[in-house]
Amino acid sequence: MVPPIISFLGKVVGVSLLVITIVAIGGNILVHYYPTVSGHYSYVVSITGLSDYQGDPITEIVVPIPAIGGSPIFSEKELQRMVSDNCTPLPVMTKDGEMLALRLVGTNLTDISAAISRDFSKDPSLEEVQEGVFVPTSSRLFEARNSSDDFPYIIIPDSLHPISNHSSPILVSINFSVSGSRTFGEHRPDYLVSIVEQIPPGRTGVIPVEPRIYYRESFREAFRPLEENVSIN
Repeated sequence: MVPPIISFLGKVVGVSLLVITIVAIGGNILVHYYPTVSGHYSYVVSITGLSDYQGDPITEIVVPIPAIGGSPIFSEKELQRMVSDNCTPLPVMTKDGEMLALRLVGTNLTDISAAISRDFSKDPSLEEVQEGVFVPTSSRLFEARNSSDDFPYIIIPDSLHPISNHSSPILVSINFSVSGSRTFGEHRPDYLVSIVEQIPPGRTGVIPVEPRIYYRESFREAFRPLEENVSIN
């Protein structure tokens, strides 16, 4: 006859093994149906309307780069490896910090674009996104308006000039997106920080720009202005 204590211990061990088995199977099911997906950053620059302009044999249009917490998202080597169309992306150093130059070769210009993306391990907070995502910034640009705000800017070379009196504006579009990670079916917020600047013919030099921040809770939703979601945590 089996002693009661041994019988009891046997039942405990059996139940424990059953629980472990159920947890293991359940965990495998969760991982299978709700896999962990890393978030990723995406940085895309597009400049259109350049076919109505001429420049020097080498023309460089300079734009700000994305950053979180003041630190650039992409290294110099990564920026040099951007996928580009009709231009060569080159990191350049200005008096305010590092920026991205899009170099065009030839006096007859055409539309250009450049893009890069990479994964990240930690989702940025709303506060980090709101602090300012494009660098460098400068308050010097608004001294005449008695403003202390810092704004990013783009640089259009003085050598760039319209080929006729009917040239269209240059449209500069800069988009930095933060696609949130997904863990066990929980999706972190997505953010889109966008700069859209229409530059009239004849305007060159340093041009201040103002980023707009957009937000969505799921990739199935459309982005909407962050001002509508000020209570997001």
